[in-house]
Amino acid sequence: MVTLSEIAKKANVSVTTVSRVVNYNDTSVCSEEMQKLIWSLVDSMGYKVKKKVNAKQETNKTDRTYTIAYVLGTASYVMQQSYSYEIIKGIESEAIRRGADITFTCLNLDLYTPEMLGEKLAASNVEAVIWVAGTNEAFFEVIERLGIRITIAGIEPGYYPDNADYVGVDFYSETLRWMKTHFANRFERIGYIGPKKLSRYNAFIDAHGILQKPIQEEFILDMEGWTIEEAKIVMQSYLQRADALPDAIFAACDSIALGAMTVLKGQGIQIPDQIRVLGFDNIEMSSYFVPELTTIEVPTYKIGVMAVQAALSRLRGERDFAVRYLFPTQYIERQSL
Repeated sequence: MVTLSEIAKKANVSVTTVSRVVNYNDTSVCSEEMQKLIWSLVDSMGYKVKKKVNAKQETNKTDRTYTIAYVLGTASYVMQQSYSYEIIKGIESEAIRRGADITFTCLNLDLYTPEMLGEKLAASNVEAVIWVAGTNEAFFEVIERLGIRITIAGIEPGYYPDNADYVGVDFYSETLRWMKTHFANRFERIGYIGPKKLSRYNAFIDAHGILQKPIQEEFILDMEGWTIEEAKIVMQSYLQRADALPDAIFAACDSIALGAMTVLKGQGIQIPDQIRVLGFDNIEMSSYFVPELTTIEVPTYKIGVMAVQAALSRLRGERDFAVRYLFPTQYIERQSL
């Protein structure tokens, strides 16, 4: 079967250019002479062009097979433990149930430049991409230029295009809810470990103001990443200089919580007798650790399912506007708090 990559190589242009001409009839991406060359190669090489139908036909046609992709990024906390795995399970199960084809997957966005990823998506005839990686404007610009729909799923978005769907949780509101009712209201000296750039951290800070409690900077441990190993280094450094422990500490994600707890236990500090720990995510490992981690559960599998439904809704022409699908979180009481 002839691919867009083969045509692009013959024409000496990018796969993105060929895709825009062939699949989207875009006359703005290259000269008229180049367009003629591309179409001549399509004919001579026997490439089968996707048939285009209008929105009304698209809605009424029940046997239409849509092509989607999902993209994950190792720079994001979603690659830690089972968080992303549960989202992928939801994506793949719902794609099968709905008859959609997953024609491309990316498990390490660090391997791609925006143009490289665009060429891969175009070569795979992807119509919608489910984005479970850090929100990066450069990647989104390339994807939108290709006419590919974007659904951001499960992450805390920093930036996302106006026309992109979002499926996940309201990280600020959900964190603030549990801070006020199950954490900051219960303890006098409370700490935080994780990136300070997050809305989760902002909610942690705002809960102090709402409850009229002072913020104790000495108990706030900032870190760049999301891994167990990074959390172990940060907690070890803190214990070497600290005069006292907080009564309880909130970790930005379960991986960070487990890393911190590993170091605390290694130093002979008893959890929850001497310090209490609250996580966020409810990854599978959190229930196997000793003591079991109390955490805030994100419904990752449901997010993956809804992400596929949102993507297909746009592709079928059922709506021409972006939406936000927000799930509630759940407080999971275990032994660490």
